[in-house]
Amino acid sequence: MRSKFTWIMTLLMALTINFSFAQEKVVSGTVSDATGPLPSANVFVKGTQRGVQTDLDGKYSIKVNVGETLEFTYVGFEPQSRVVGAQNSYDVVLAEGQILDVVQKDVYRRTTEKKSVMAVAGISAEAIEDRANASVLQNLQGQIAGLNIGTGSGQPGADSTIILRGVGTINGNVEPLFIIDGVPVDEDGFRSINQNDIASVQVYKDAAATSIYGNRGANGVIVISTKRGGYDEKMEFRYTSQYGYSELQPLNMELMSSNELLNFQKRVGVGYGAALSDTEIDLVSRQNNTYWSDIFFRKGVTKSHNLAITTGSKNTNNFTSLGYFEQDGIFKSTNFKRFSVRNNFSGKSEDGKFNYSFNFSGNFSRSNGMNGAGSNQIYFAPFRAALHGLPYLNPYAPDGSVTTDGGIAPGDISGITVDKAPYVLLNSVDMNTNVNDEIKILTSFAADWNFAKNLTAGFQMGVDFSGTRALQILHPNSILGPFQVNGTNETEYGGSQQEATSRDFRFNSVTRLNYNNTFGDHTIDATAFVEYNKAHLDGINFTQLGLDSRLVGTGAAFIPGTTVHTDGTQPYIPTVGSTKVSEGLFSYFGNFDYDYKGRYGISATVRRDASFRFIDDNKWGTFWSVGGRWNIDQEEFFSKRFPQTELKLRASYGTSGNQRINNAQYSALNRTRNLYGQGATYNGSVGTVATQIGNTDLRWEQTAQSNIGVDFGFWNNKLSGSVDVYRKRTTDLFQPTPISPINGTSTLDTNIGSLENKGVEVSLKYNVFRNQDWTIVLNANTSYNKNFIRDLPESYDGIVFSNGSTSLIEGSSVETFYVVRYAGVNPANGNALFYTADGGLTETIDDSDRVNTGKSSYPAWQGGFGTLVKYKGFEFSTQWSYFADLYRNNLDYGELEETSVIDDGSNRVASTATAWQNPGDITSVPRVGNPYGAVDYINSTDRYLEDASFLRLRNVLFGYSFSKEILQDLPISGLRLYVQGENLLTFSSYRGWDAEAGFRSTDRGNYPTPKIYTFGAVINF
Repeated sequence: MRSKFTWIMTLLMALTINFSFAQEKVVSGTVSDATGPLPSANVFVKGTQRGVQTDLDGKYSIKVNVGETLEFTYVGFEPQSRVVGAQNSYDVVLAEGQILDVVQKDVYRRTTEKKSVMAVAGISAEAIEDRANASVLQNLQGQIAGLNIGTGSGQPGADSTIILRGVGTINGNVEPLFIIDGVPVDEDGFRSINQNDIASVQVYKDAAATSIYGNRGANGVIVISTKRGGYDEKMEFRYTSQYGYSELQPLNMELMSSNELLNFQKRVGVGYGAALSDTEIDLVSRQNNTYWSDIFFRKGVTKSHNLAITTGSKNTNNFTSLGYFEQDGIFKSTNFKRFSVRNNFSGKSEDGKFNYSFNFSGNFSRSNGMNGAGSNQIYFAPFRAALHGLPYLNPYAPDGSVTTDGGIAPGDISGITVDKAPYVLLNSVDMNTNVNDEIKILTSFAADWNFAKNLTAGFQMGVDFSGTRALQILHPNSILGPFQVNGTNETEYGGSQQEATSRDFRFNSVTRLNYNNTFGDHTIDATAFVEYNKAHLDGINFTQLGLDSRLVGTGAAFIPGTTVHTDGTQPYIPTVGSTKVSEGLFSYFGNFDYDYKGRYGISATVRRDASFRFIDDNKWGTFWSVGGRWNIDQEEFFSKRFPQTELKLRASYGTSGNQRINNAQYSALNRTRNLYGQGATYNGSVGTVATQIGNTDLRWEQTAQSNIGVDFGFWNNKLSGSVDVYRKRTTDLFQPTPISPINGTSTLDTNIGSLENKGVEVSLKYNVFRNQDWTIVLNANTSYNKNFIRDLPESYDGIVFSNGSTSLIEGSSVETFYVVRYAGVNPANGNALFYTADGGLTETIDDSDRVNTGKSSYPAWQGGFGTLVKYKGFEFSTQWSYFADLYRNNLDYGELEETSVIDDGSNRVASTATAWQNPGDITSVPRVGNPYGAVDYINSTDRYLEDASFLRLRNVLFGYSFSKEILQDLPISGLRLYVQGENLLTFSSYRGWDAEAGFRSTDRGNYPTPKIYTFGAVINF
């Protein structure tokens, strides 16, 4: 026992001597460039996890050992290093030019662009903060090569669909994994995140970057870091405020005026104008010529206020922010509000070997919206009514205000006709309720301990919580209110209230052990990880039919379900539902990085993930990657010949997975099990029937990706950028395979087939001119992606067509349009003509004549470009974005050019007047009364399949920052004023309000993207 005690004491003494042998001290200094201090510059102790950032005056303070090396880096500047000796102060002046040494950090690792083997692109806070969009994701559009942001609605706070390097699956999850301060988050929850809290966004693209995320990295990873305070930083305040308005984009189609529509109806002998004389038409046209978009849409107000407080002591720092954002939608009654609070706290031990941080973000958002976007239900489609409203209808009440009912009484069946749809929708906008509330909490705690030389242990855990409440009330006194209970207006009480609440709790924890050491010219960094993810969702919903109009909006308005109607029925019984599901993942993995002299580097990752979605034999997935780099500029033969050139070649290959079937967090949780439900059987009796046939062979989708990239900088990085070429192949696709209906179902979910994405990405930045007064910078990025399906289930014979206009076709892109080609109009009889599959002509639409158009709703080309000009305190910047080679069915235009029927209560576009009338007429619009309508053309032909490519001026800003000399007598340290605009110009041949409509295949009455103008101020004190 004594010998064991002696051995332990000896070991402890040895460790103590080893830990205290180094001579520790605090060093400080200033990091600056040729024009002054550099705030937020990085200062790291080489070979360790210890580091700080400079404050607003470029000052830093850090505890180091004599003999250790300090590394100083800042975006766009050459890095420098200093070996710590007897001095206690080290001031450095960084030279411009180095863009390859930006710090890249996620929850698992930290490196620099110069030593990175990964394809990673990033943008800083300046590129996204103080923008006027409700969601930060919309600000990313056009700024990163290969990143497509599809926002299909102009509703403030609307969700976006994010696609990186093409669609990587058919039925699985298509979006990247999002990480905020190390916590995986819901990709649809960004309306509740305050973009002014964000410090940087990094997009991880290739396998070397994403394989470490294993089961979640198949579609890329977007890592978001929020702002923090700095050590030894005095308390500072930053207040920002914006005010402005938004308005509707111009409509790229010409609607008929009252005079044009009535004369057209008279000419064809159908509709209201058919029975009117020329004098009467002139009189009606003079009385009303309504452009219904002016009635339904408005100028909406945008305003925001944000206060950020940063402070830091010797061993702690803090960032706190409070935010309020409000934006009116351009459509009446739509609105978005957000309240947010954030606190990021960090600390360290006296010796700097133990570091910890705590992050908390609490957000509340409320969205007032309108249902019915894209709907074919005429009385519930508000945006359609704004296009189709008859121009000769009067939109005003007798007192001169905009009417709220058009004189139609609630429940008046005779008054509810198709031509009166605008009145019904105005009534719904005025009286009904559609509110969505969300409470969003993101919180995390992280700590790491450098407990021995070269060894650091770390732990992080985080929570993403979303609590939602959706409330929809159709008022009993509205025009449609009396029809809601049983479809007639005969019940005593009308109206309905639907309410749904949910709680989504997602927990993540990561434990790691890191070894980092340098042996002469060799540096090794190896880390082992264990990760656990668990998610729970529960919710409840109800629908109440029958409300007391005096108490609408309260629970007391509900008519008791025991109330008996005059016909003996009980129509007011509410329906109630609930849900409760959970999912989880467990993973262990490792990462190894090796560097030699800063010239060569290798990185390797292996990860094992266990998914609850599959049986034990299939639940484990193994994913890996290997990447390498060659910093050619570090070679003597290159540096001597090209002394002001940066050049790095990198390559990677690896795999990642996808276990989210049907593209949702909680979807398809039990596909491996046989499920049964209640249903009608023989002679109408109730029995148990099969609702799902389980497939125990179901397993992971796997994506293998190869990437070759070059990072470069010429003429001391006057021109810099990167080029990447990649190929990404997904196998074992989640797809339904047909089976005999004798099994009780006609399909079975299986893993079969594959698809591929391959493409190229280019990013460029050119510093045109820079001196003490002037800065002129140009930037551009572009990407091309070729998406195609390699294999489909044999039973489909190379094509999956389930009606509609798009199909899955081997050799073609996902969502390829598979339609009959429109050939124009037969001049002999005015009927529509179509090409047969072999190129002949026919007047009949037949599925056998469908052909592969090679056109898809997903873009092949995407990118953006911009400028930045600064002169002393003035600044001017622009950002453009574009999509090219994408297509969309334009049902809006098709219905407005409808000639199969005329008297349908809808306006028309001016081109309808060119419809065929007499034999020999040459036109593209068939005769009035032809057998096919707009929906037939959309579902089966390419008549209204339009090129939706566009170029958009995404943002333009002009600002001025007052100099410190001007402000020296004021109680503020900084003042910046600016004006900016979003979506100001759009160039597109697409006929409609908005060419930017996400990735949907058909447009029909959707909420258009607005223009937004704002004035802002930033005050530091």
